[in-house]
Amino acid sequence: MIVAEVIVLEKQARWAPELSRQFQNENVAVRACRDFASLRERVDAARKNQKSCVAVLNLAGWPGECLPVISQLHRQQICVAVVGHPGVEILEPSLRELGVTTLFLPPIAGHEIGDACRRLLGQHSLQSHGPGSR
Repeated sequence: MIVAEVIVLEKQARWAPELSRQFQNENVAVRACRDFASLRERVDAARKNQKSCVAVLNLAGWPGECLPVISQLHRQQICVAVVGHPGVEILEPSLRELGVTTLFLPPIAGHEIGDACRRLLGQHSLQSHGPGSR
């Protein structure tokens, strides 16, 4: 039974297949998206089905367009991890201010993203199901 989702937004398949390998023996589904509308649909579906989720956004090719999406995800209390590219470190303060929880800068290993997603899903689960929650 799938209990959580890692939703990956990237223009070309790179991290979604790697994260699928990272989570192959766990109750976590990795969902790939190629556009913002698909990302929103997948996040909404995960929330509707009461699944914890983490959004992983690969900024390559559209860093500016991701900023409002990051802000929206943060308002929905979705943990956001961003995969950067050389030069994106200049945006780090803005990304953090918008709600990015984790920022990966090159060189990046797939297990690092997988481990961070596990931590974020664990934190989300504790926040959603901790003492005093319904």
